[in-house]
Amino acid sequence: MAKLMNESELIHPEMIEVRRKMLGLSQKELALRVSITQSTLSKIEQGLNPITDKQIDLFSSALECPKSLFFQKSRLYGGPLSATPMFKKKACIGVKVLDKLVDEINIRIIHLRKLLDFIDFEPKYIFPHYDLDDYDGNVEEIAKNVRKAWHIPSGPIKNIISALERAGCIVMDCDMEHTGLSGVSYYISGLPPLIFINKNQSQDNYRFTLAHELGHLVMHRIPTPTMEEEADRFAAEFLMPASDIKSDLKNITIEKAAYLKPFWRASMQSLIYRAKTLKVITAGQENYLNRQMSLQGYRINEPIEIEILGEKPTLITAILNYMRNELDYDLDDIAKIFFLSSKEVEQLYNLKPSMPIFRIVQ
Repeated sequence: MAKLMNESELIHPEMIEVRRKMLGLSQKELALRVSITQSTLSKIEQGLNPITDKQIDLFSSALECPKSLFFQKSRLYGGPLSATPMFKKKACIGVKVLDKLVDEINIRIIHLRKLLDFIDFEPKYIFPHYDLDDYDGNVEEIAKNVRKAWHIPSGPIKNIISALERAGCIVMDCDMEHTGLSGVSYYISGLPPLIFINKNQSQDNYRFTLAHELGHLVMHRIPTPTMEEEADRFAAEFLMPASDIKSDLKNITIEKAAYLKPFWRASMQSLIYRAKTLKVITAGQENYLNRQMSLQGYRINEPIEIEILGEKPTLITAILNYMRNELDYDLDDIAKIFFLSSKEVEQLYNLKPSMPIFRIVQ
């Protein structure tokens, strides 16, 4: 006769650790909540100590999630390639803060795998990969090729998220306010390219971050000492092609940078830097303009805000709307699929009780 397994034999204890870190709890804090020692909790998370059915219920309550989360077998991912330098310095930021972000990303990846089961995901354009060695390190040429491959017209890109999503890239807004990160990206086998972006930044920084992370996804598979500088160069050429912007940057001043900002949808500081990299101004002139920016407080708060104009991620929203409007899933149903409370799902994905309808276009 086959042996009947109880709940504790099906548990994946690493999910307890993921959820704990996602909530920013230390082992000591969680151990107090479930009335066990920190040593016992550590051994449970490492799979060294058995866990009782009663303890599963206690963990579910203490971690504010359905116990079904602890039964999910899923590969877990560490810090992203695109944030390697920052993660090397994590002692300066706080291990707890970065762990919280990484484990939230792991939960979102689990959610994404679930969501993709509901649709046939067929991007309009191919997401390319270029080997820098094949281009003798010419990052700008690669950025031009991506624009060509995606049929992006000359001039500024009005909606970079739309361009990314048409090529199948999933963009998710996250709260990275205390991490020192603007965004991170992942290339995971079996999933679309992923960008997790800090929603707490100005729109011009938001756009540059997206282009920077796109550069990583297109060019980098292993970390290198020059990868951040290369991603910046990619972003600059992708958003502000030299052939289109160079004439605009002649005789640039702070006032002219402010005038150009809403057209190019780029920060005044990045426009001045772009003028220097294109040799329209000298390094000395750039330093002078930056000093003037500092004196007027523009290095912290620039005087002109870029309008959002609907430039926010839509693919995840579209899938969730499809589930709600076409398949009759309510918020509680989605919360069960995501192994979280309805309130937390609302917060993570900015769901509203009555969501606007976005259709999945086949």
